[in-house]
Amino acid sequence: MSFQDDVAVAAQEGTVGVVWLIGDDLKCYYQYGDWAVDPTIPFNAWKNQTQNVDFGGGLKFTVITMTPERLCTTNLGGQGHIMVARCPHWAGCVITWSPSTVENRIAYATAAKLAAKVA
Repeated sequence: MSFQDDVAVAAQEGTVGVVWLIGDDLKCYYQYGDWAVDPTIPFNAWKNQTQNVDFGGGLKFTVITMTPERLCTTNLGGQGHIMVARCPHWAGCVITWSPSTVENRIAYATAAKLAAKVA
């Protein structure tokens, strides 16, 4: 299956609600779903190793795990999770939003699986 097919399957399963493919040049190359936030905010938080992801307006995500390959965050108010997964074969990341009903480890595993599909 293609990257887009895998995104559609993950969305149908309810594992992700929004997916962005952001290049190291900060361009958005792909988006699935609608959410009026700037996906470069979590990308830059990961790149700069910032300890929170703040979209403004009170929408903040707390960092759970940060490594050179990933950023795992959650919103303590129940607004879900933002995951950043480094693409191993492309200069960029997959960024996902998952609802709070999805466990963090599942949300990140889905983001990492999608990132591995990007070439």
